[in-house]
Amino acid sequence: MDQHLTDLIEALGSDDGSKRKRARETLALLGEPAVQPLHGLLSSSTMRIRWEAANCLAAMVDPGSVQAFVELMMDQYSEVRWLAASGLINLGPRSVAPVLESLIQDAESSGHRQMARRVLRGLSSGNDVLAEIVGPVVDVLGHADSAVIASKAAVALNELGQTAGPR
Repeated sequence: MDQHLTDLIEALGSDDGSKRKRARETLALLGEPAVQPLHGLLSSSTMRIRWEAANCLAAMVDPGSVQAFVELMMDQYSEVRWLAASGLINLGPRSVAPVLESLIQDAESSGHRQMARRVLRGLSSGNDVLAEIVGPVVDVLGHADSAVIASKAAVALNELGQTAGPR
């Protein structure tokens, strides 16, 4: 990693808010070269660092960040979860299957459920076919137990695969 990129990554941990903002905006403009270092920051023990990295990646709209955003939807801090959901919405329909898979694997966390609902609603709001497929999942995310959510997500994932056709 070149020194400029290293300095920008380190600046995300600064106590100076304007320095962090400038680094965040510059990293988002750099794009691909900054993706891997930013992914590395997503596992930081410091919430602010995770937030800054997620914010950069959400602005970049990097398809390679889908799984990282899905994992961040389970972060203990709502601010980080919100940015992860925003990143998934920015990435568009390619985010739907990974979000559904995450609900099949673990639908216990209410924060995860809330962000999954936000993503699925956001992505299906302008797409009638997607709304029909994920609607039953969205409907149960607010109140059903995890087994019901996992079951509905599995059905939606199957329907999504059928709609997409052979791969």
